Amino acid sequence: MKRLLLMCFLVLGSFSAYAQSCVIDGAIIPDSLLRVSVDEMRSDSAKQIVAKRLGCLSPFAIETIRIFPKGKMQTFCREPADIILIQTNTLAQLQWIVNDKVAKPKKRLTIIDYKLSPTCLEAALPKGIKPKKILSIQVLTHTAYTIRPGARPIVVVKTKK
Repeated sequence: MKRLLLMCFLVLGSFSAYAQSCVIDGAIIPDSLLRVSVDEMRSDSAKQIVAKRLGCLSPFAIETIRIFPKGKMQTFCREPADIILIQTNTLAQLQWIVNDKVAKPKKRLTIIDYKLSPTCLEAALPKGIKPKKILSIQVLTHTAYTIRPGARPIVVVKTKK
């Protein structure tokens, strides 16, 4: 809980005044990627709403949704906006497949990290994969989660042999 509150205080400075803000796993999500209201996040179908609007995340990958209403947190200069904190579980992490074999990445990435910065894939390439030898990279996200609720987004890498 202390870590969560500290994270809130660190990211509050970058929010615009009187606007609602959404944070997923510590990353500030721009309105262009996810626009939700506090009322929607208080509903029983909040996880489904977030998953549908993002278009790349399963509702089963969302662990918790917390709302910090305006006026509940104090900052140095101004009153903060409504803040929506969303935490994901391991189903949001990218699974790597290199030349038809499961591989372990150098660092764990989530689909949210990829959506915010597609270039982060290079930093997480599995050991032994050189960027010059890559023929193709595809990021596969699942939209039909009713069939396999435990499906994770997949990065498929083909390299020269």
